Amino acid sequence: MTSPPSGERSIRILGFSILCYLLLPKSAVAEKSIVKTNDYEVYTDGRVGGFLSYTRGDGLPRAFSTPDGMILHDVAGGGVEGAAERQVVPGTTPAQLTQGTIENFRIRSGFIGNTLGLGVRTPIDETTTITGYIQIWTYIEGTGRRKAVPVYPDARQGYLKVQGLWGSVLVGRARALFSRGATDIDAMYAHRYGVGFPGQTGVDNTGPTLGHIGYGVLGSGFAGTIQYATPVLVGLQLTAGLFDPVNLQGAWTRTKYPRPEAELTFDQAIGTSGKVVLFGNGAWQKLYREDSPQSDYAGGFGYGGRFEIGPVHLGAAGHYGRGLGLNYALEPSDATLDANGTLRKFDGYYVQSQVVLGTVDLSAGWGMTRVFLNPEDNIPLCGGNPCTGAPGEMPSIPHSVVKSQTGISAGVVWHITPALHYDFDYFRAQVRWFLGEKQNVNFFNTGLTYTW
Repeated sequence: MTSPPSGERSIRILGFSILCYLLLPKSAVAEKSIVKTNDYEVYTDGRVGGFLSYTRGDGLPRAFSTPDGMILHDVAGGGVEGAAERQVVPGTTPAQLTQGTIENFRIRSGFIGNTLGLGVRTPIDETTTITGYIQIWTYIEGTGRRKAVPVYPDARQGYLKVQGLWGSVLVGRARALFSRGATDIDAMYAHRYGVGFPGQTGVDNTGPTLGHIGYGVLGSGFAGTIQYATPVLVGLQLTAGLFDPVNLQGAWTRTKYPRPEAELTFDQAIGTSGKVVLFGNGAWQKLYREDSPQSDYAGGFGYGGRFEIGPVHLGAAGHYGRGLGLNYALEPSDATLDANGTLRKFDGYYVQSQVVLGTVDLSAGWGMTRVFLNPEDNIPLCGGNPCTGAPGEMPSIPHSVVKSQTGISAGVVWHITPALHYDFDYFRAQVRWFLGEKQNVNFFNTGLTYTW
């Protein structure tokens, strides 16, 4: 299996880097009322900004070859792509290139990017309201670094929500439930006003960035959904829904049934200056092969929590499952599927801290995502089937599959005003492959964000 083209992969990833924004507390996302009467209210929210981003580190590892140019294995899944400065390896014919170094500046969007939301809220009775909300978002980078290419807006979210004492029902396109708690931690304590990891295509990535996603955090994404949330009872709330099913291109390209997802949260204040939030979530998706009754499943669970006491905030999260991918749930890639189309297992762990000192926030975080090989990964294939040793068989070139991605982050945010925020943040990506390849890349980012 080969990875999707980098441009296509970038477009798919864009949506997952802003998912943390949509369900932040109202203190973090301030609505601005445009019109308000006894019958309805029209409001807006959004943000604009940009960042100067500097990248320096190892290039993506090259395929491993003999001195005479015969490829012994290639590198599959993960890592940071980007144009690198390389040199010829001495004594190789034909000439082979070293791993090289990536070094580049970009003017780019941040973790959330530019967004514009518009909502209408109408009371049905004294305890029940109906809300309609649409959010449009965009980015500032030029596709392919060409300034003449237009940047198109994307209606990333649009739903109606009916809410009362009995809970709420949401119908439309909205945020998925699996792994949203982990991404909340990333947004609230680290990259709400920053950049973090730009994306798998690295310096050439366009659109909102990934923060810690792919490095301990699994993005949940957006999808068409019908979901119900219970009222909050003693701090507990259960949200469950059916989502438009997704397939895994390259093997499991057919679905029959919606994807169920759910999240249970516990949110409890500690006196007047603290709180504790715990969460557990999960998803399950049945998958089928094209033109075949053969089936399989992908799914997993996430867990974690946040603890706040005065100016000190600490969050931790993890996830585990099969067919999950590195960056977002049910991501098709060479890391997700082996050469037979069998789904691999993944896990991730993430810890994030924040200290609030007046108008300045200090943050530091660590996260790791791991991939686990299948038994079939060690079986040579000939024409898609296990090799038998027969004369004339041509074994396929084996992959060195990504083994782990570790991210280390730190940042400073200065809230110049309640609406204007200056950020400086650092992210180090450390990627390892099963056959020994390594890549270390550093990202330095600084910029401004205006919110309303």
